[in-house]
Parts: sequence; structure tokens; C-alpha cells
Amino acid sequence: MIKQTLSELINNHFDAVEAKDLDAVLDCYHIEAEFLDPHYPNIHMKGKDEIREGLTWGFKSIKKFSFTAENYFENENKTSAAVEMTTKLELSNGQKLSFTQVFIVETKQGKIYRCQAYETYGPHGMHNILLKITRIIKKLKQGSL
Repeated sequence: MIKQTLSELINNHFDAVEAKDLDAVLDCYHIEAEFLDPHYPNIHMKGKDEIREGLTWGFKSIKKFSFTAENYFENENKTSAAVEMTTKLELSNGQKLSFTQVFIVETKQGKIYRCQAYETYGPHGMHNILLKITRIIKKLKQGSL
């Protein structure tokens, strides 16, 4: 077996997601892996069975995935990395989305042990409303509105 580098493992993972190749994606994960992403119904998936369930849902919901790495950082041991990605999605209903995400990837025994997605867009719900009101008030006080 040829050992792949951390960057190769991560590239293979995202290439497999883009191809919607569930088996290839799962092959990148350690048996005890964790996958955390707020875009999924189960935000914190533990183990390959839960990850399989989440990805199956995602592959049905998303017609097309596209990931472009913008920045990539590895730790000194080459066992963990942070990847800033431009993510483009086409949903099953045809809606297209484009946003930036950061993925933190930790490995164990050459496989992804933890993959966590962080989105760069702001808060939602009531917190978002309160922030918008606060920003409008600030602009009014500064006379820039």
C-alpha cells in the first residue's frame, strides 16, 4: 500500500465528494471518524455509519459540489490541516450557492479522524436581526445613513 500525504488525502476526499462517490469518500475516513458540519441535519456525525447517512442525505440534496482550495496549512507533524475553500453548490432545485468555508482536518493512522467545517457567513435568526438593528443605529449615529 502506498502511503498518501495529508494534502493528497484531503484532495482525494474533496474530489470524491465532488464526484458524489460515497465509497471513495468513506475510504478517506478512519473507522472512528467524526464529521461536523452545520449544513447537515445531524451536525455532529460520529463513525462511518453516521457519516454515510449524512453524506447520503447531502448527495440527494445537492446536485453538484465544487471545492477550490484558497489556503492550506499543515501542522508540523503533517497530521492536521486547515483548508480555506471556495465552495460552490447547485442544489437539487437548481439554486446555486457560493461561499467560503474552512475545514479543519485531523488524521489518525493515515485516515481522516475529524473533519469540521466552519462557515464564514454571519449568524442567523434573532441574533442576526439584533445585529442588523444595532448596525443601523450605529450608522444613524455616525450620520452615514
